[in-house]
Amino acid sequence: MIYAKIGAIAYALWSLLHIVLGIQRLAARAEFDQLTEAAGRLAQGHWTLVYLGVFGLILSYFNWKNTKWAYWVALFIISAEDIGFILFPVIHGGLEFPKSIIGPGLWMVGLIFTTIAYVRNVKKSSTC
Repeated sequence: MIYAKIGAIAYALWSLLHIVLGIQRLAARAEFDQLTEAAGRLAQGHWTLVYLGVFGLILSYFNWKNTKWAYWVALFIISAEDIGFILFPVIHGGLEFPKSIIGPGLWMVGLIFTTIAYVRNVKKSSTC
């Protein structure tokens, strides 16, 4: 189903973005010999970007196949991550456009298209 594939590609791009940003920012933090607690917490957040990106790639594979459980897991995990991004770095942190739209834009495309695929799959299986 084309909708599932479009959504999966958007989620995969979202995931790659988060992996790259996480590694990039972790590398910048690694330049310091000693981290303060605040810098350590930031590094922990960058690590979270990396593993959520890897997890998102795995989910993308299963969303490509329009797997029901992957739809729900991606819906909650990726949505939770990007809602937090919108609430804190964007709204309260003042992150400006276009940096603030790339990740949420990919998230919304993934969410919309995987939802269409999921709903069509549910309707198709209920009519059989």
